[in-house]
Amino acid sequence: MFPVDFAYARARDLDHALAVLAEGSEGDVKVLAGGQSLLPLMKLRLATPATLLDVGDLDELRGITSTADCTTLGALTTYRDLQRDPVIALQFPAITDAVGMLADPQVRARGTVGGCVAHGDPASDLPAVLLALDASVIIRSVTATRSMALDRFLYGIYSTDLAADELVTAITIPRVPPGQAYEKFEQPASHLPLAGVCAVAEVASGRLESVRIAVTGVGPRPFRARQAELAAIGHPVPADAGPALARGRLGIEASLAADGTTALADQHASASFRLELAEVMARRALDRAIARAVSAGLPGRGEERHG
Repeated sequence: MFPVDFAYARARDLDHALAVLAEGSEGDVKVLAGGQSLLPLMKLRLATPATLLDVGDLDELRGITSTADCTTLGALTTYRDLQRDPVIALQFPAITDAVGMLADPQVRARGTVGGCVAHGDPASDLPAVLLALDASVIIRSVTATRSMALDRFLYGIYSTDLAADELVTAITIPRVPPGQAYEKFEQPASHLPLAGVCAVAEVASGRLESVRIAVTGVGPRPFRARQAELAAIGHPVPADAGPALARGRLGIEASLAADGTTALADQHASASFRLELAEVMARRALDRAIARAVSAGLPGRGEERHG
């Protein structure tokens, strides 16, 4: 199937892109970044924009910068950029985990961070990682710039807090403990997660001091598993961090139910199977995150991490 007819506009700069968005009616203008999500929807006529706004030439929205307090990912930064960046590899190993198993080389070369977040796909890898890393979204319009926690930005299936005249320009991530990991069970054809989990763990005095767990592919949106986090905090951590931390259930289903939502079910997996997968992926991700946290705290490793 072919898309319906549409007009095409190529943004000269950020101000021009925002002006085009401001002039369009609700839903009439769609932003083309990498196009890995939007173009398939247009071919199926699930998206029928009157105008396609191409922002691919806006270098001001591209790149990765770091300060002592946070790292900023430009909205047009690609998955491949993330995969090859030494700062990301050093400070955010969970991002490296996710982009290394994300889709295929073509998608990694063209797909963008901003496009992924703005799309609101309930089964997307990177938003779960960014949720666990406590990321925020920088949003621009002609009249204002605002920052919003990603957890508040994501609403539901393909639904976010982005208005029709707004553009995601960057993602910011605060300094995060090095104990991070991402695990997923993927649908073989699409490589999208039937369940994917990112865990961030901080270990102190032989116990889990803080835990963040984010889940994707299971509910209507990627979500923080608050009940699972509470279940894990304070758990003793072996010196070698080798044995599995939690053999029992962590509370993924309870976390989803606490938000008043239920697990997704489709031709690929039932709701109960997705929940079971999420529990298994959560334990694996948490075990690997703890192992990395313990390893980073060993003598000599701190100098390597910050050098």
